[in-house]
Amino acid sequence: MVNNTPDTPSCDYLAMSPYWCMVETMLEGAQAMRAAGKAYLPQFPNETETNYEYRRKNAKFTNVFRDLVEGLAAKPFAKQVDLVEKSASPAIKSFVEDVDGAGNHLHVFAGDVFFNGIASAIDWMLVDHTAVPTGISATDERRMGARPYWVRIPATRMKWVESAMIEGKEQFVYAAIHEPTTVRKGFDEVTIDRMRLLIRDRADDGSYGPARFEIWEATAAKVGSKSTSVNWVMKENGPISIGVIALVPFMTGRRKEGTWQLLPPMKDAAYLQVEHYQQETNLKSAKELTAFPMLAGNGISPPLDSNGQPVIAPIGPSVVLYAPMGGQGQQHGEWKFIEPTAASLKFLAEEVDKTEQQLRELGRQPLTAQTGNLTVVTTAFAAQKGNSAVQAWALNLKDALEQALRFTCLWLKDATQPEVTVYTDFDVETDSVEGMKVVLDMKKESLISRVAAINEAKRRNILAPEYDEAEDLELILSEIPGEDGEDDIAGSVTPPANAA
Repeated sequence: MVNNTPDTPSCDYLAMSPYWCMVETMLEGAQAMRAAGKAYLPQFPNETETNYEYRRKNAKFTNVFRDLVEGLAAKPFAKQVDLVEKSASPAIKSFVEDVDGAGNHLHVFAGDVFFNGIASAIDWMLVDHTAVPTGISATDERRMGARPYWVRIPATRMKWVESAMIEGKEQFVYAAIHEPTTVRKGFDEVTIDRMRLLIRDRADDGSYGPARFEIWEATAAKVGSKSTSVNWVMKENGPISIGVIALVPFMTGRRKEGTWQLLPPMKDAAYLQVEHYQQETNLKSAKELTAFPMLAGNGISPPLDSNGQPVIAPIGPSVVLYAPMGGQGQQHGEWKFIEPTAASLKFLAEEVDKTEQQLRELGRQPLTAQTGNLTVVTTAFAAQKGNSAVQAWALNLKDALEQALRFTCLWLKDATQPEVTVYTDFDVETDSVEGMKVVLDMKKESLISRVAAINEAKRRNILAPEYDEAEDLELILSEIPGEDGEDDIAGSVTPPANAA
């Protein structure tokens, strides 16, 4: 049966969907993992449904994966993502203060894209524009507050995407975006299932026409008297005035040639997180089943209740248990506690710790793990490996943001080519102290200027970015008594005319 509804997913989406769903569930936390049930916490052979449900509802989940992604995603945002001042027009400078219409600066929006791009291997930005009546003037557009805005689209909602080479450049020719919308209806909430299609139709000669859009909504239709089916109805359609599909991907995964499938950089860490979840839950379950002493009555017949069932022996303070003598020379019974050995629990606990350490190393965040067992060289090397990966992703983010700004300029009819600065110099943080000693030695030997040394200290976050060397120099001079001293100090710290 051919599925020709607007929400039909592509083969690429179906191939990536299991990973995306797993990551989305893990990022939501323990409640979502428990709700996923047997998908990530299998049922033991011969385990009853009652016992499994108890184990599932009380499963333990330490979200190391989210901690890893947060740590990696934070690195390029130690300094603000912003425009290169000379590259942008006043309109673009104003736009970056609120890129999504919700008051979020470019820095904030980029942070969300970067975090989700690391976790899912890809995240999407759509540059859209407020709907305006056909033929409206630019003055009327400004009066009604019409403007371009960015929309972040998670990988799980990009149901289908196609691209083609147009005029020597890869451009998007089809995108199907899932846009479920929740609205209030009286005193209830109703979710409307909606799809946005962005299309460039292909002509017989192989060329592609200008971009257009379609908005589809799902409606329930009765079939007979009981069952229902879903019908899709087109609610809106029209041209996209800039002529192209203003869709921008941000990728951290390696794209498979000829497809929109990716190799997620965090895939191994994600699967190990599932393993860690199962180990933690099994350890917790084993503790509950074996770590408590059990009372045993040897040679004692249990008393029965009115239904003929054994009475549960009371345990606790102010309770006396009797073991009467047997008749005809038999020995008396005996009460005693049986306490299981903790050797197996210790082994399971050690395995959980090993898995967590391995998970952190896979996430390229060894400095956040228990580094007592790692040498300084190993830790620094692993940190540099992580930094190099995040640096590459940060450069990809810079390209994606600049592409989104170019689409924004199309909407604004702005001829400028804005550039973005994204912080990528965080690799110096691993050797800030030792590296700064070398810089100060070079200054002492007059190999570099005072200004160069201060700039390097700022780069290494030893001095605050707002540190003003000229103002501080005046304070230094004011602390030296005597004009001769002032002249000597001023002469020694003033950089030459050709200094950097």
